[in-house]
Amino acid sequence: MPKQGKLLRVLGLAFGLAAVVGGVIGQGILRSPGVVAEATSSPLLILVLWAGVGLLVLIAGMCYAELAAAIPRAGGFYAFAARAIGPRVGVAVGLAGLFGSLLTLAILSFVIGEFLIRLGVPDGGFGPQLVGLLALAGFCVVNALGTRVSGGLQVGFAAFKGSVLIALVIVLLANPGAATPVQPTTAVRGDWIAIGTALVVIWNTFGGWQNVVLFAEEVEDPGRTIPRALVFGISSIAAIYLLVNIALIHTLGTAGMAGSELAVADAAGVAIGEAADIALAIFSVVSIAAIANYALVATSRLLFSLARAGLFPAQLAYVDARGTPLFAMLSIALAASGFLLTGTYLTLISMQVPTTILVVIVVMVSLVMLRRREPNLRRPFQVPLYPFSISFVIFFASALLVVSLIQDPISGGLGLLINGGLIVTVLLIAGERAKKAMPADIDDDDQ
Repeated sequence: MPKQGKLLRVLGLAFGLAAVVGGVIGQGILRSPGVVAEATSSPLLILVLWAGVGLLVLIAGMCYAELAAAIPRAGGFYAFAARAIGPRVGVAVGLAGLFGSLLTLAILSFVIGEFLIRLGVPDGGFGPQLVGLLALAGFCVVNALGTRVSGGLQVGFAAFKGSVLIALVIVLLANPGAATPVQPTTAVRGDWIAIGTALVVIWNTFGGWQNVVLFAEEVEDPGRTIPRALVFGISSIAAIYLLVNIALIHTLGTAGMAGSELAVADAAGVAIGEAADIALAIFSVVSIAAIANYALVATSRLLFSLARAGLFPAQLAYVDARGTPLFAMLSIALAASGFLLTGTYLTLISMQVPTTILVVIVVMVSLVMLRRREPNLRRPFQVPLYPFSISFVIFFASALLVVSLIQDPISGGLGLLINGGLIVTVLLIAGERAKKAMPADIDDDDQ
């Protein structure tokens, strides 16, 4: 029998890069450019907004990289907050991430079902919920084959998505471009809240980069691998997003982008005709499948870590011989299936944006407090230009949190209340265990 609670350190830099790139690029880049173009008619400002958020995410990624290199634990942000601020804060952060990931996994499974039915797979009386359940079951089977298999699958997914988008950029830029390029009259359409909303949308398009830290106990040489994966992965995503927007501006103009719910699909239609719909549908299925599979694997590591710390049944901290926290993974799949079948995720998913941003802010604060409390902690990687860089992230993340609440105060506020209620309930039930729920130590020679 394998040692309970022992993950296998078998993943390399290729997986780290694939986890960041493959866990981010998806439907967001197909939809977001149109929303951003609604906020401004200036091509330059569109690119500045995308580049600015990319820089913000990159600095945030460096902060996560410093913490993951110093505290290479499977709990990721839970482990960081628990070490720096205290176990109960760490548990709260972990539970918030766990709940949000379950909702994300449910809606991704539903969307996979929608796209597969649109493509005629399967052919019959299947609804998107049932097809989504089948897809989720397939991910469980694949990941039960072991960490090496699931890691290799993620590498393949990421390579496919990046290649398709780069090829699309080349095709779009090779076309003549918009017949009547837009001459912007004002930089901002409406008020500046529209720009803030665009920034929140772009931020969400980068969502998922931080989950690579959940694999800190499984990557080789985490002090080097995770920082490289985050820095190179986020930089690659930002570059691809900029190139896509340049190609869209060239092909559709800002007016054409602003009037489109799927600007990439419209631009592809201009360039390659009717085949664009099928090609984009296939790309969407593969992209969302990659993110859903990654969400299942990453979230199971978070649940595993919380169980190992005593917050959940000890069986959820069991790891099989192939390195898979099997019971944790199956529990995540079952919980996501429950949301999928009831349809409650459709209501709850819109409530998660403020909570997601708040978790990032707490992690940034954790880095500051850990620098003060443990100045001699071994840090294989350190954030450049500290404390100015992290102050930049905290300020803008806080601004994005405010904008998200202004944009949708009911959903955002209710999401914070629901998460808060769940966290308080678990902490009360756990009692003394929550006060002592520190991330488990791992062997020094594994770090």
